Amino acid sequence: MIALPQALVLDCTVTIPWYLTDEASPLSEALFLALGRTTQVVPVLWRLEFVSAMRAAFKRGRIPRERLGPILSQAARLPLVQDPLALDVSEIGLGCAEFELTPYDYVYLAVARQRGLPLATFDGALVRACERAGVAVVTQADRIAEPGASYALRPRRRAPRPSPKRSTR
Repeated sequence: MIALPQALVLDCTVTIPWYLTDEASPLSEALFLALGRTTQVVPVLWRLEFVSAMRAAFKRGRIPRERLGPILSQAARLPLVQDPLALDVSEIGLGCAEFELTPYDYVYLAVARQRGLPLATFDGALVRACERAGVAVVTQADRIAEPGASYALRPRRRAPRPSPKRSTR
């Protein structure tokens, strides 16, 4: 059993496995089981990211049509505390540059910093940003995702071009 703090901020990456069970992990399961017993905070942005992830899963055939509506209805009732943090464009831009994050990821870091809470995430960039910002991070090392890293490590290969057919006349 994973010991969780009494309150923490959740990045969307740790909540998606609650509904895409093939992505389940000990940490995502512990967070789900702690719902209602711990304070789990999300920025308002979480709702948009969650719906986007579920719609993408539906479009890829990972969620059947008849399950999408009930999933979204259940997610709307999750006992998550929605933080109303409002940042201006300049603050977001500066934070993104300082911590090398997308604007979306920076919002999660900003909420955790403002509230003085740990951030639960599977996002590698957020893990590094938390370390740099002095924010405690709750993660699972074998689940940390590095979007694009695999592409950067492999050289791009071009598909072989068919050789022109030569006339035998």
